Amino acid sequence: MRWKALPEPLDPQTAQLVVELRQLKDHSGLSLKSLQAKTPFSRSSWERYLNGKALPPQAAVEALAKLAGADVTPLLALYDAVRRESITAAVTSADSGPAGQERAPEPEIRVAALSVAVGALLLSAVISVVLITDPWSEHASTAGVTGVGKYTCAYARHGDQLFAGDSTTTSRLVMRNATGPDAAEVQCLLLRHKLSPGDVDGYFGERTEAEVKRLQRLDHVPADGIVGEQTWALLRHVG
Repeated sequence: MRWKALPEPLDPQTAQLVVELRQLKDHSGLSLKSLQAKTPFSRSSWERYLNGKALPPQAAVEALAKLAGADVTPLLALYDAVRRESITAAVTSADSGPAGQERAPEPEIRVAALSVAVGALLLSAVISVVLITDPWSEHASTAGVTGVGKYTCAYARHGDQLFAGDSTTTSRLVMRNATGPDAAEVQCLLLRHKLSPGDVDGYFGERTEAEVKRLQRLDHVPADGIVGEQTWALLRHVG
C-alpha cells in the first residue's frame, strides 16, 4: 500500500507512532477492510489513525500489534508519550481557537477561591457578558444559559451547530484527564444531549468519559471516550 504524506504540522513522537502503526499494518498484510472485520474499529477509523488524522485509542494499538505478531510493550510506551503530549497541548492551547474562526468569550470563575456571595455575583455578571457580546448574535439564537461549577453553558446555535460558550473547536482532541474550556464545552454539550457528565468544571474525568462513550455508542461510532473531529460533530449537531 502506498501511504499518503503525513499531515503538517505533526509532532515527531506522533509521526513516529503513525509510521510504526503503518509498518505493523503492512507487516500484517491486512487491508483496511480486513482490519475492520478483525477489530472493533471501522475502516474509516483505521484510515484516520494510519494517516495521522486522529489519535487511535489504546485498544486499536494493541489490536494491530497482536494481528502483526509484534511486541506491544515499546509501542504502548510511545503511545503513552504521545497521549500525554496531546493532553498537554490541548490544555496549553485552550485559549486559542482554530485559525480564522472567532472564539466565543470563555468565562472562567474559580468559585473555590471566592466567597459564595461574591462568586454568585461574578457568575451572574459573566453570564450577562456572554449573552451581550455573543459574536454570532446576528445569526444565532440563544437556546438557554446554565451555570454550574467553574464554567457556564451559554448555548447558541450557529447554522446546524450548537456552541456552549466555552470553546469553538470542532477538531481538537479532548480525552481523560484533560482540563480547561474544551473539556467544559464537552460537558455542556453532553448535557444538551440529555447525558450526565457531572458538574461543568472543565475536568474530563471518569464520569465525563463514560458519557462520551455512551454518546458514541448511541451514534454507532467507536466508543473510545476520546472527543475528536467525529465526536465533536456529534456533540455540536442540532437535531
